[in-house]
Amino acid sequence: MLDIFTCLLGALFFIFIGFRPPWQPKKLQDFRHKEVQDIPGPLSLPLIGTRWLFTIGRYQMSKIPEFYKDMLRKYGVIFKEEALYNVPIISVVERSDIETVLKSTGKWPMRPPTAAVAKYRKAHPERYASTGLVNEQGGKWHFLRTSLTTVLTSPKTINDFLPQMEEIADDWCHLIKQRRYRDGRIDHLEELAGRLGLEATCALVLGRRMGFLIEDQRCEVAEKLAQSVHDNFVACRDTYFGLPFWTAFPTPNYKKLCESERNMYEFASELIKTADESTKDSAVFQSVLGAHIDEREKKSAIVDFLAAGIYTLKNSLLFLLYQIAMNPECQKKILEDTTKTYLKACSMETFRLSPTVHALARVTDTDLVLSGYKVSAGTVVLCQSALACQSERNFNDAKAFKPERWLNEEKNQTSATAAYLVTPFGYGKRICPGKRFIENALPIVLEQMVQKFVITTERPLEVVFEFLVSPKEPISMTFKDRT
Repeated sequence: MLDIFTCLLGALFFIFIGFRPPWQPKKLQDFRHKEVQDIPGPLSLPLIGTRWLFTIGRYQMSKIPEFYKDMLRKYGVIFKEEALYNVPIISVVERSDIETVLKSTGKWPMRPPTAAVAKYRKAHPERYASTGLVNEQGGKWHFLRTSLTTVLTSPKTINDFLPQMEEIADDWCHLIKQRRYRDGRIDHLEELAGRLGLEATCALVLGRRMGFLIEDQRCEVAEKLAQSVHDNFVACRDTYFGLPFWTAFPTPNYKKLCESERNMYEFASELIKTADESTKDSAVFQSVLGAHIDEREKKSAIVDFLAAGIYTLKNSLLFLLYQIAMNPECQKKILEDTTKTYLKACSMETFRLSPTVHALARVTDTDLVLSGYKVSAGTVVLCQSALACQSERNFNDAKAFKPERWLNEEKNQTSATAAYLVTPFGYGKRICPGKRFIENALPIVLEQMVQKFVITTERPLEVVFEFLVSPKEPISMTFKDRT
């Protein structure tokens, strides 16, 4: 009996470590190694999963995209990390896997919520009737989406706004001229880009010019709103990727998130309150006010629209200007192109090389097979689109800035490949409502900048992760008058 027991124990041990005896067909072994638990990834600890890597490990939360690059080098095109209570999070880099995930989403695509924001908003029912468009799921999310964003996403709304955007771009160029040194240098371009983001977003959402681009005019409410938006994104990152002590007691990061949420609401409310008669002409503002939903949803939606627009436009513009500054031949081509298609090509190439969103998260609706592994419904999958966009398997000379790939004979091939990869605003039904606004605003600003200035920079642009990918401050560029 002892010998039988010893043999059984030995067999169980070898099965546990994955040992394949010579007589076992390889097919059986291959079949066993197709489950989520077999996907490679870093060491996961009980309860806290791989979150320790960002707390006591060598990775910084401000450099999370670098972490994923490292995981790709170590483990290949599919790898696994684990969240709290060892919940698996699967990352895929292969284009076919990303396409499979994004195409498999059902009627109401699900994405992991930002739990700390959801907790704060649930604790303040006097202000919030829900956790918001980003965090809600299912039918409730669909109701909010259709009630609040139909006009914002309309081509007519954006086309009607473009003449005003041209005026805003002209005013920003004038501000650049006023603020630069004699040699044309501006050392803190991010501050001016933030003011542009404020002015353009408020003009679209509130229907009025706020005066943030006037050189000698300071708006304390606007400055505090911009800072609160920045603090909010950083606090979301730290509570999301750090160890979840905030669920048990108010940690400094959670307190920072609460303060920024409160400030964003109050500062945006002040802007809304001081809106003049011109606000009545704002299609976006009036559509929100006229929506048949809870009054609290209307105000919180406007706050979220302002916050997202300010931050996304600012960062996207800075990435675009950096690419143009590093590629002076592109400025010449912009001036020579009467069709203005090259402007849009520059924007698209910036979205490919420097997206503000490095990965798209989805909760799978159905069982999927990704790179040979069976992934069950309800699994969190990160589509690592930024990594895929810099792969030679998807784009020739992938790390080079080449707007030409979006034009002429290359256009069709590039667009087909990019369909599921170049997704800086998300994909499908959960795509960012401000996508059309940003896509149309950037070429307008870029055109006026290139017409007026020769743009150069000598300082390489570093990035930081602040829940979105952002340029590391301070940002220095030179704007000399074009003759």
